[in-house]
Amino acid sequence: MSMKPSQCRRVTLAAAAATMAVACGASAAEPATEVIVEAPKIAHSTEHVASLGARVQVASVRYRVSYGDLNLATPAGAQVLEQRIHEAAARACKDIDAIIAPGPPTQDNPPCVKSAVDGGMRQAQDAIALAQKKGP
Repeated sequence: MSMKPSQCRRVTLAAAAATMAVACGASAAEPATEVIVEAPKIAHSTEHVASLGARVQVASVRYRVSYGDLNLATPAGAQVLEQRIHEAAARACKDIDAIIAPGPPTQDNPPCVKSAVDGGMRQAQDAIALAQKKGP
């Protein structure tokens, strides 16, 4: 189950565009209003390469999860953000599975979803702590 070179380029370009959008999206003076949820990079061998041992293909999918409309100083606002992160993680992992192994959908990928949620929640916890410090 290997990716065609054109698929690799599309994944790389999409990831680069998402990174650039995040990097350029907000200035240091503006408070952040989103977290990034990223499906872990998927790597697998496609063939033996003498000098390296194996050729590896890597891809990742990122979603930006907005919380600008939420009051993170409240438990309800924090809970909604957590739910959004879980939904984005599930979508990202389904998308990465479709890129790596096109075909009928497979069952859920709990390790992928957990990793994506954990990364998003680390960012969310920082945003929630800051909002609580500022108050409602």
